[in-house]
Amino acid sequence: MMIPTRRLQTAVALWSGLALLMAFSPLFSSQLPRLLWWLWLGAGALLGTLALLDLILARRRPAPQAERQLPAAFAAGLPGTVRVRVRSVTLPAGSLLADQHPGDDAHTGLPLSLAPATEEDTLVDYPYRPARRGVAHFGAIRLWCPSPLGLWQLRHDLPAASAIPVYPDFSWLQGEGLADTPQTQRQQGRHLRRSAGDGQEFHQLRDYRPGDTLRQVDWRATARRGSLISREYRDEQNRHLILLLDGGQRLATAVGPRTVFDHALDASLLLASSALDQGDRPGLMLFSGQQPLWVPPLRNRSGLHLLLNQVYPLHPGELTSDYSSAAGDLLLRWRRQALVVLITRLQPDDSDDLLHAIRLLRGRSRILIGDMQLPDQQALARADVSDVDQALRIAADAHFQQERQALYARLRHAGVMVTDGTPQTLPGRLNRLYLSLRRAGRL
Repeated sequence: MMIPTRRLQTAVALWSGLALLMAFSPLFSSQLPRLLWWLWLGAGALLGTLALLDLILARRRPAPQAERQLPAAFAAGLPGTVRVRVRSVTLPAGSLLADQHPGDDAHTGLPLSLAPATEEDTLVDYPYRPARRGVAHFGAIRLWCPSPLGLWQLRHDLPAASAIPVYPDFSWLQGEGLADTPQTQRQQGRHLRRSAGDGQEFHQLRDYRPGDTLRQVDWRATARRGSLISREYRDEQNRHLILLLDGGQRLATAVGPRTVFDHALDASLLLASSALDQGDRPGLMLFSGQQPLWVPPLRNRSGLHLLLNQVYPLHPGELTSDYSSAAGDLLLRWRRQALVVLITRLQPDDSDDLLHAIRLLRGRSRILIGDMQLPDQQALARADVSDVDQALRIAADAHFQQERQALYARLRHAGVMVTDGTPQTLPGRLNRLYLSLRRAGRL
């Protein structure tokens, strides 16, 4: 593809203006029109010849050689860098780079004017901040190169299609996401462990130490050795944690630039990472989503990357959350004891379906539900009444909250642990509750 440059457009405009001058020349002189006519024809012929010659020379020029260098992955909402490397000898001065990036960032600074470097390659970096998780599709490297006389710009689309994963942004773990937790990461519970000898699983025998309880003393070993021998316990290892992630339409609600589902996914990944830190085995099942997903419990931290690669392209579907079907599907996939953590956004009319799902799972599993509440709902509960419409909204929300608390009561009566929070606070609350259950030996 080629387009005329401003230089050629200006020349054509001047040539057209000369034609207007010819139209009014008889008013001043009878000899002037003939002279202007030949001048106009000569200028047009010269301009056309130069334009045609310039176009031929531009088309005969070798196409630029370029390649794009991308990171292994981007993080949603965080700036990354895209580098384009162009062979300097193939790059005409004044070329423009208009790279075909995914298009969800309006602040890349493209198109960029390029000047050939004195080195073998000309390097161009531009920022790219993906707006959401998934896959970032890059197309061809598009260069607009000027012709030798600068009358044309030729477009070159150099094949460089690529797809780069866009992972969730975990920087919130160090910032506002856990602002309500104690200040250090160790206090937040990511690495809290019980002191040696104070767990539930037998680890080894050792010599008695001051402070050991009578429960720890092994009297048979003491009798054989003739000195006090204590049992050392540790936290139970390899317990299973199943994350039941709701992918239904109610989690598609936007909360700022992200969706409720994005925050639910954050909570799932935080719990999975925390469980692996504690020696447990987290698995994940997505239900009511665009497509089913089952990730069996992971054995070590290297599996966290596998989990991340499975979940980063997920987005909520258009189905209604079906808890009974999810419980049935989970029983087909997993029959061992586990802590099942359901991350969803409950509605009061979920009662019958949810209680049926709990009856299916309760035999072999402890159940913890994390209910995602919208920030607008919490703000409405504290809002002042300013008009009739506001009063009706507050009354409707108060009725909803009352029904929600009644549902919580029925769930707790059925033996289910329930916690709620906004998208910003729920991940941290779930993580702390999981760790407290683990320390208490209630998993």
